[in-house]
Amino acid sequence: MAKAKKINITLSEKAVKELEELKKELDLPSIAEVIRSSISINKFLQVEKERGNDIVLRNRKTKGERTIIFHK
Repeated sequence: MAKAKKINITLSEKAVKELEELKKELDLPSIAEVIRSSISINKFLQVEKERGNDIVLRNRKTKGERTIIFHK
């Protein structure tokens, strides 16, 4: 694993609140873990987009589907 690098960022109160909510909802030990998880998800989505794949959301109840469009 590459050496970790510490960074400092300034976030709005809304962004901090959302990170704290995600930490609780996802039962993660820290906001840093929320950010790491978000980076992993975004990387996955970007790779799939580059491969030409669609991201489709399916409603489990209605079986309705919606394709997510990503812009550069």
